[in-house]
Amino acid sequence: MAQVKPADADRMLAKPDPAVRVVLIYGDDEGLVSERANRFAAAVTGKDGEHLRLDIAALADDPGRLVDEANAIPMFGGRRVIALRFAGNRRIEASVQAVLDVPPLDAWVVITAGDLRKDSPLLRLLEPHAGAAVIRCFVDAERDLDRLIDDELKAAGLTIAPDARSALRDLLGGDRGTSRSELTKLGLYAAEKGAITLADVRAAMGDVAAFDVDEILDAITAGDAASSDRAYRRLLVAGTPSFQVVSAATRHFNYLEVARAAFDEGTPARTIVERGRPPIYGPRAARVADTISRWPLPRIRKALGILDQALFDSRLRGPIADQVVGQALLMIAALAPKRVA
Repeated sequence: MAQVKPADADRMLAKPDPAVRVVLIYGDDEGLVSERANRFAAAVTGKDGEHLRLDIAALADDPGRLVDEANAIPMFGGRRVIALRFAGNRRIEASVQAVLDVPPLDAWVVITAGDLRKDSPLLRLLEPHAGAAVIRCFVDAERDLDRLIDDELKAAGLTIAPDARSALRDLLGGDRGTSRSELTKLGLYAAEKGAITLADVRAAMGDVAAFDVDEILDAITAGDAASSDRAYRRLLVAGTPSFQVVSAATRHFNYLEVARAAFDEGTPARTIVERGRPPIYGPRAARVADTISRWPLPRIRKALGILDQALFDSRLRGPIADQVVGQALLMIAALAPKRVA
């Protein structure tokens, strides 16, 4: 199968080709990369499957571990997805080749990454291979945003006025996950109105929710559990669903994983932040640059594992979803490296 055309990506992810056991999803839209990886995992494993997040660093010492995990029999049966986040210049081609040589029967390897160069060894390995699929995720264009707006608002039973759509489109883009969260927030705000007006867009998109999510993320990465908990409780009281918080945290730590890999290769943290998409402005840019310089990759990946589990548990235990997410945020705050006096 190899390279999947953008127009065919969602269809392929919804109905996976059984001959394809390695899927690479990459690009400069981190939210869309994460969303598609999660969608594919749900499509192939169903409710009873197993989702294993494998640290890429583990393959350096044991290149055969990936094929071993792919061909292992899940403890509780069902299908299995092994998720691997590719970052930096680590060489994983030998591990991936082993999976392609001995394709598993009931497991898939899903590799996610930021944008890759055309001459990337990983791309050169996977693009010509019939047992692999390669999906590149581009930042949403205007037509994509209109389709996303229509899909989300239709699901919420809402319509939108033309001037409101134009204003909303200008506020979205750059990251699919962020756009979807903003649309969910708008849908909750206008739930009883039926039709969204320009005033609704200005009111819903201009509130403090986005600031509070950033405050939570900055607090947990700084190790300030008390501030994180206060901001999280404010969001819950304001009606923000906890799944939006854990989704935003996952996107942020995915960004940190890529950023830290670049930092370890010699790029200054502030330069990484300045080149980021979407950009980060003002005093927060300095806070994020500080986070990149202080958080090592193993801790970032451990935080991602906590968030993965929190998202799964919050869906499984709906009545206590808020508490599950809140506990995960506290656990990540406890992971934050201590500042050197």
